Amino acid sequence: MKSIVILVLVATAFATNLAAFEKLEKSKLGKTLLNTIAIQMQTGEPLERIFSTLYDLEERYQNDQREDDAENKAYQGVCDSDLAGLNQEIANLEQRDTELQARLDELQPVHDQKVGQRVAKLAEKSLLQQVIDEAQAKRQEQNDDFEAQREEFTFVSGVLAEARRLFTDNLQAPAFLQKGSSEAVHYTPQVFAQVANHLSSAAHKAGQMKHVRTFGKAIKLMAQLAVKAQQYANQELTGRIIQLIDDLQNQLQQAFDLARKTEDSRRQAYEAYSSLLNRDMNKLNTAIANLEAEIQSLADQLAATHSSQDDNTARLQAKTQQRDDRRAECQQAAYEYQQRRTARDGDRQTVSDLIGHLNTNMRDLKEYIAMRVAAGDTDLSQ
Repeated sequence: MKSIVILVLVATAFATNLAAFEKLEKSKLGKTLLNTIAIQMQTGEPLERIFSTLYDLEERYQNDQREDDAENKAYQGVCDSDLAGLNQEIANLEQRDTELQARLDELQPVHDQKVGQRVAKLAEKSLLQQVIDEAQAKRQEQNDDFEAQREEFTFVSGVLAEARRLFTDNLQAPAFLQKGSSEAVHYTPQVFAQVANHLSSAAHKAGQMKHVRTFGKAIKLMAQLAVKAQQYANQELTGRIIQLIDDLQNQLQQAFDLARKTEDSRRQAYEAYSSLLNRDMNKLNTAIANLEAEIQSLADQLAATHSSQDDNTARLQAKTQQRDDRRAECQQAAYEYQQRRTARDGDRQTVSDLIGHLNTNMRDLKEYIAMRVAAGDTDLSQ
């Protein structure tokens, strides 16, 4: 019974070792090592040499891992430093963007306010210009009216002067025309006819004028008196006509003097009013010019700030991409390091397991190798 138990235990141990050997052989390194050990055993290589080779291999893995650990630590330290520097640059750029945006938020309302003030001033200027234009138009109308009045007065004055000249040039006794003269005169009917025709024609024309209609009625009356003087040969009536001409000339001159005085007063009032309007216009033009200068300055500042913000944004994007790329490099390096470590740990564990089997299960290992050779595994045979 005891022998059976021992056999069962031996069989169980061999099966366990066999499974371990098969597991070793599943890895490329394990298979290579088993092949190498099998060849060394078949060629009579001393066992100590096999152990030495495996110990050297295990130590090399350990040394490689220590070097890899140190290199990875140094590299990841550089990564941390680089990423910290990049993050600080990004933070500075973000702070700069905040400052630039704050500057834009400060400038834009002021710019818009100045633009609104300029619009208001331009509207005010337009209204003032309308007042100036209306004042100029009114003044021009007044001046045109005065010039028309001058022409009409000149016409009437010429008519009266011409009528008196007809008397002066045609009466046989010019002394009659002198004031205070009592000398008798002789006249011709043709003189009265000429004066009457002249005054009648002038009276009709003056009656159609604006400023001398009253004088036109007086001229018409003188024309009628001239006809009567011709009909009745009335010397006294003739004298009244000439006196009436002189009186009308005086009245005409007085009327024109009054019109000129009125025109001068209007001109002076316009000049004073125009001076005030021009002063206001100059103030508005100065205010508008100042606003336009301020608006241009603000626009330049806004443009410069926008340009700085665009440049800062481009730098921020580039720096963020640089940070992300660097982080990806560092993460990739960490991943590759972990992959190497995992693979090296696996290989070192394979070597360690094989050393353990050589120390404790040499007989089972030899049997396993013999079984593989018998099964036709050429890698385990010479």
